[in-house]
Amino acid sequence: MNVTLKKSLTARGFMPDPWMAFYFLQSLLINYALGYPFSLLYAVAFTCVLLLLWRAMPVGQKVLIGACSLMAAMYYPFGQAYGAPNFNTLLAMHSTNMEESTEILTIFPWYSYLVSVFIFALGVLALRRKAIVKNPPWRHFDSLCLAVSVAAVFVAPLQNLAWGGVFKLKDTGYPVFRFVKDVVVNNQEVIDEQQRMAQLSQIKDSWNVLAVKPKYHTYVVVIGESERRDAVGAFGGHWNNSPFASSVNGTLFTDYIAASGSTQKSLGLTLNRVVDGKPQFQDNFVTLANRAGFQTWWFSNQGQIGEYDTAIASIAKRADEVQFLKSGDFEADKNTRDEALLKMTAQVLETERTQPQLIVLHLMGSHPQACDRTQGKYADFVQSKETSCYLYTVTQTDALLKQLYGQLQNSGQSFSMVYFSDHGLAFKERGKEVQYLAHDDQFQQNFQVPFMVLSSDDKAHRIIKARRSANDFLAFFSQWTGIKTKEISSRYRFLSEQKAGPVYITNFKLNKVDYDHLGSDIFETRSR
Repeated sequence: MNVTLKKSLTARGFMPDPWMAFYFLQSLLINYALGYPFSLLYAVAFTCVLLLLWRAMPVGQKVLIGACSLMAAMYYPFGQAYGAPNFNTLLAMHSTNMEESTEILTIFPWYSYLVSVFIFALGVLALRRKAIVKNPPWRHFDSLCLAVSVAAVFVAPLQNLAWGGVFKLKDTGYPVFRFVKDVVVNNQEVIDEQQRMAQLSQIKDSWNVLAVKPKYHTYVVVIGESERRDAVGAFGGHWNNSPFASSVNGTLFTDYIAASGSTQKSLGLTLNRVVDGKPQFQDNFVTLANRAGFQTWWFSNQGQIGEYDTAIASIAKRADEVQFLKSGDFEADKNTRDEALLKMTAQVLETERTQPQLIVLHLMGSHPQACDRTQGKYADFVQSKETSCYLYTVTQTDALLKQLYGQLQNSGQSFSMVYFSDHGLAFKERGKEVQYLAHDDQFQQNFQVPFMVLSSDDKAHRIIKARRSANDFLAFFSQWTGIKTKEISSRYRFLSEQKAGPVYITNFKLNKVDYDHLGSDIFETRSR
């Protein structure tokens, strides 16, 4: 059969068009790459859109395919790890420095980049298709394509209307359109939040302190990073990787739940007073301590991009003395160690002071990529090198806490130290040699983190099994430091087995979710 006859039969609908299958494959891959759940409807509908555009506007179709293929190829590794764009992913883009960006790019498995190249190659192939000189006559198949592509626009808006929402065409479920809309809308929400934060950072706190009766002279808050509770031996993990926390006299909470699944959002909700779901950045635990007459210090191994452009920097800058080990610009040190913070605490503690002290340390801890934290070192091999390094970061943090505890003991002053992690992580590429951990909000383990309080007068190693929420951290801080204020009400004694009621977390779409309704992401103990 010659080429002319093939084209004629294809145009009349008697032979399948190979480009139809090609566009369908592209539609599937683009849908998958952008992080949305698989939908046969939208894959077929987008295929119809591409076929119709080829008939009517071949140049426009190539522009669309080129843009979509490039976007999908670039986003594919991120989409597999973090899903579709949301408030948290856009917030991370605004809050992440060059070092963290580089680490994120190196944590994805090599075959994710191979798929990206394949998606891009398909786009290039589609761009090389030669346009037809004369359009074939309109067919019944073309009418069907038009009907399907138009009908698909209305499916999601009509579903929203039926479920009690409002009808908006911009809510269409086409993955490409959803991606652009989600990026634009969430990016604007992040910008609005940062502007609100900047405004609040310039105004005075509104704390009304009623009484100040600190039990200890020095209070230390150590904020860990990305440490799942089930990875810590002292909190029920399968590995003996936290000998200090496992034996020290103090109180360990085995059911403490983080407020959200990423650093900025979680600590924004934990360390600030929250009104109608929005952190009041001027009213945080540092400004409360300042108002109560404490001398405050903030030492951080996390990057600072600007003075007030992240939730954490906004809080940190309210301390009397602030020091970041890295500034967050391109020239920032790549591998500053958490242990470097101990030089700063040693300087503070070697001077006798009359004021009560609040010292805050913000660690890099177990932040991905874990092997960068450990220089590739690990003690137990579990499934993959990255998972094994992650377990060893717990040991490193435990050793730091032991050294800090020793500094406090040697200071000769009474003290109390609290340690907790901002959030946990979820497994990606589970069961494979490239298994790693990344931010997520779908599982309980994303919010299960260690929390412990160690004081100079502790006489025993105590375990509290009652559930506690990071949303109540300010109530804990008030009870712990003896600072009573009009704005903080305590529903229960934090350091007790008293029940506190249901716990809600804030997911990446900024929705409150019942913690009990989340799924599970078990830490497999399988080794080599």
